[in-house]
Amino acid sequence: MSQFDQSPPTYPTPPPTDYQPHPTMSSEDRNLGTIAHITPLVLMLASGGLAGFLGSLVVYLYAKDRGPVARQYAATALNVQIMVAIASAASYVLMFVLVGFLTLPIVLIVGIIAHVLGALKANKGERFEPPLTPTFVS
Repeated sequence: MSQFDQSPPTYPTPPPTDYQPHPTMSSEDRNLGTIAHITPLVLMLASGGLAGFLGSLVVYLYAKDRGPVARQYAATALNVQIMVAIASAASYVLMFVLVGFLTLPIVLIVGIIAHVLGALKANKGERFEPPLTPTFVS
């Protein structure tokens, strides 16, 4: 038997991932989910954390009647932005005792990370459950 008579090597199959796209998800749903996180992210950075809420609210009002998937993505982005707005407002009040100068950047960084992760997951069609965010809007 020569070396050319051997069977080709077999490779192990990759492990399954948690990627479970929604069965009725369209590209419009994924785009609305991405926009729902990008819009408040840009407005949040431009305003120091307070105007991002308006972007999330506008996208939510637009997407809430487009279907359950688009509504869920928009509601998640709005919930994240409500928490960022509350924490930012508290940080601005705490600036009178100088603690707010430390907490505001932390709040903005956490909000940025949450919106970037949400936009990436929405673009892939994955579900996103942001940490430390209660459900205000569903």
